[in-house]
Amino acid sequence: YPPIMKEVELSLPIAEAQAAPADAAASSGAAPLSTPVAAGDAVDELRNLLGNLGVDDEFLPVDEAFRLTLDAPDGSRVDARYEVAQGYYLYQDKITFNVVSGAARTGEPNLPPGKKKEDEYFGLMTVYLEDFEVGVPLIRSAPEAGRIVVEAGYQGCAEQGICYPPVTRQFTLDLPRLLPAARAETAQEPPAASTSSGRSGNSFVGYLLSAFGVGLLLTFTPCVLPMIPILSSIIVGQGANMTRAKGGALSFIYVLGTAVTYAVIGWVAGATGEQLQAYFQNIWAIGVLAVVFVLMALSMFGLYKIQMPSFIQSRLQQTSSTIQGGTASMVFVLGLMSALIVGACVSPLLISLLTIAITEGDPVLGASMMVAMAAGMGVFLVAIGMGAGFLLPRAGAWMERVNYVFGVMLIAVAIYLLTAVPTVPVLLLWAALLIIVGVYMGATQALPEGASGWRYLNKGIGTIALVWGVLALVGGLAGNRDIMNPIPAGTFGVTATAGGGQDHEETLFVQVSSLEELDAQLAVARDQGRHLMLDFYADWCTDCIRMEKSTFVDTDVRRRFDREFVLAQVDVTDPNHEGGKAIKRRYGVYGPPAMLFFREGGEEIRDLRLYGYRGKDEFLAILDGI
Repeated sequence: YPPIMKEVELSLPIAEAQAAPADAAASSGAAPLSTPVAAGDAVDELRNLLGNLGVDDEFLPVDEAFRLTLDAPDGSRVDARYEVAQGYYLYQDKITFNVVSGAARTGEPNLPPGKKKEDEYFGLMTVYLEDFEVGVPLIRSAPEAGRIVVEAGYQGCAEQGICYPPVTRQFTLDLPRLLPAARAETAQEPPAASTSSGRSGNSFVGYLLSAFGVGLLLTFTPCVLPMIPILSSIIVGQGANMTRAKGGALSFIYVLGTAVTYAVIGWVAGATGEQLQAYFQNIWAIGVLAVVFVLMALSMFGLYKIQMPSFIQSRLQQTSSTIQGGTASMVFVLGLMSALIVGACVSPLLISLLTIAITEGDPVLGASMMVAMAAGMGVFLVAIGMGAGFLLPRAGAWMERVNYVFGVMLIAVAIYLLTAVPTVPVLLLWAALLIIVGVYMGATQALPEGASGWRYLNKGIGTIALVWGVLALVGGLAGNRDIMNPIPAGTFGVTATAGGGQDHEETLFVQVSSLEELDAQLAVARDQGRHLMLDFYADWCTDCIRMEKSTFVDTDVRRRFDREFVLAQVDVTDPNHEGGKAIKRRYGVYGPPAMLFFREGGEEIRDLRLYGYRGKDEFLAILDGI
């Protein structure tokens, strides 16, 4: 404050020795004093006169500025009451609740609406200026009476200009035995992920219907498309005896296998909060399945016939009169494996389902939703199975050619799988496949006179495959891996055009492998006044590689990065890495690719969190929203 001056008149006790001077002062004509006050009230008068300077306006201790009480009236929820002192306020997004001890978990708090406030520390925030209450659902793992310890977190400020550090307080609550009605109510408490949809999936059936719809939407994504040649090749391999009914039955068995796998994934997600598929994205699991597909392809080329031992077939045939026992079991096993490896993907829709399962902590709900999703994905596969069995030729040379086509498709799927293994020269494998296919289709042979139009078409397709294979061979020898762009700009010294890629060897992201390293990068961003983007990457994540090879190397995107962002990346290729797991737990990320954006102050912009692949234009539009 600026210097302040005040005049104060005080009445002092008069000693006998001082009486004469006092009388002299009076007789000398000095101006009389104002009405004196008692000596004991002198300090009080001074206090009153200085009251408007704020002497008594010292800031309250945090526990007096914000009083919090917790109660669990019926055992199905925690009621939290905040008393906010006048002149103080609490931040809405800093309020958290977590059970640190006991057989229960907290659901999403039901926060009342607050008021918007332009805060000098955090920008535009939602705050609470008055007393309010929060209901926190309890998800109990056992109905018996017990005791839990709830940790509550909050942060607030004073209107006069100070901000308290984040506060955590622990409360011990005794829970009564949970009644059946309350138990059912807590089991259906909506998760945080569903707030934007107006809580439309509050019921168990609503969750399942939503999951089924997600499965339908995933039909034409990398979650399902690689399964089509696998299933089609199995049906074609049955020969001329295939019918609609058998094709549909085989497809159903295949989908059932995928459903079992997805059910396990949902169960694990609900029980542990882990993405099970990541554990199978390693060179051994991918390599084994790739070998299986190659062996199946060689069987379709007529080199040998794959079937189970006769004693197992006879046992299985006792329970099925329409489908060969060995075939049914093989299809089921392929469905199990395909869901884990071929169909392993992290799309926003799939993440939303896993988020519900993990947030609820309910393995039964997680398994049920994933089965419903698999059913939605399987609708198209079953339709293909029935149609393929009906449309295939019954005998002759055409049947052999169809077998060859699906054999090639199986090898293509095997190479596609190996793309997730960085040490495998996949572009050379693509080159070998395309060149062999091109030669087989007659690209290097002259057509006889009077050849039909189909022969010319066949030769034309073979020529395209041969040329593409040669380009893939050249690109593979140069160290490239993308079959859709085997010789990218710059491979042989060609300068990239504006808006094209840049040097792939240039380090774009700072690698972080622990929370401490991430916090250090957040501090760097804060000191530089920049935003921070955190990218979750894995070697087995196809969309991650696509983002790095296309979107992140684009000139316009790089210009925005250089001007506005600090870039950090966490490698979650190894799902057991403790640092990566800790970062995923902090932000609730369950798999790559995921991109998180943080303001200069370190606060995440939750509305802009991204999952899955984003092209240049869409990504730049998202950056414009920061």
